[in-house]
Amino acid sequence: MGLMSSCDSKPTDFWPSVVVGAGGHAAVIISSLQRLGVEILGATSQGDQKELEILGVPVIGNDEEISAWTPTDIMLVNGIGMTAAGLSNRHRCAGEMRKLGFQFRTIVDPTAVIAPQVILAEGVQILAGAIVQPRTSIGRDSIVNTGARIDHDCEIEMECHICPGATLTGGVKVGRGSMIGAGVTVIPGITIGEGSLIGAGSVVCSDVPRRSHVT
Repeated sequence: MGLMSSCDSKPTDFWPSVVVGAGGHAAVIISSLQRLGVEILGATSQGDQKELEILGVPVIGNDEEISAWTPTDIMLVNGIGMTAAGLSNRHRCAGEMRKLGFQFRTIVDPTAVIAPQVILAEGVQILAGAIVQPRTSIGRDSIVNTGARIDHDCEIEMECHICPGATLTGGVKVGRGSMIGAGVTVIPGITIGEGSLIGAGSVVCSDVPRRSHVT
């Protein structure tokens, strides 16, 4: 069941969505929403958007168009990608929208596998083919991208990006705002400090200090 609004008796699971962003990550998110059967009212874009639609979803203008709805009309979906560690436009935008009272939908693609006792915060996105094993927690606005694998007892803090094909083995901790690159393998029990970037294809065998860049 979704959260209940004091102004609407319908669970938020069934509210229509507006996707914030109109780039590549937005297309992936829209694809997941379509598989989930979520009604999508449109997508927003910053600057000049040459496409009029994405996968059949209309681009309705910039983020100001969201003011046509109230926070009890829709749920937002963050379609802005995260391409670097630390504070990004994705997270700044989410913060601005939350100040206006909007909530962000948590997405679990129907092709993903989520084990029992997994905790997903608001705005988490678990994308196609990802696997999340028991007793793992994933913080607000984090992305577990296509085909990523997170094993048991991991702790992913808010605003992280686990990129396509990355593997976190058991008991790994990832600090806020970190980015784990495509195809990375992190061995059991490792702690990755906040704001760190682990380069694509790396094998992480020891703890990583905060704001590090591992290649």
